[in-house]
Amino acid sequence: MAGPVSGAVAGAENVRRLRAYLDELQAQDLPLPVRQGKVNVSAIALACGFDRQVLYKNPAAKEMLAEVEAALGVEAEADEDEDEKPSVRTPDKRDRRIHTLEQENAALRAEVAGLRERLRRVRHVEEHMAETGRWLAPLPPSLGETGK
Repeated sequence: MAGPVSGAVAGAENVRRLRAYLDELQAQDLPLPVRQGKVNVSAIALACGFDRQVLYKNPAAKEMLAEVEAALGVEAEADEDEDEKPSVRTPDKRDRRIHTLEQENAALRAEVAGLRERLRRVRHVEEHMAETGRWLAPLPPSLGETGK
């Protein structure tokens, strides 16, 4: 298993993936994905296999995408539609939903980790009982005992 990748290496890999994707579009004579008159950054990021923030934060990727937009004339269409507010609010709604789902996912992962630890302790008690035929000291409340 490879160790952690530095930011520069990851950034270069993302640029390489974007270049391969754009070259493939050009080879197949396909346009960039567009949504509401603008380049669909989410679709491009998904196709390239990285987070869409790469296309905003990575200077090389951002410049490469801007060049392709300018070459295809997509940027000019976006300027005409700038007054449309729903296209600005839609990503915010999606971002909030994604954030909420990520929080729920983190909470569920924590719960699963706790349940796995509890299961490990119960198995330990069962093994002790099977080996010795004797009970351990009263189980702690964390193992679900009600004290009866």
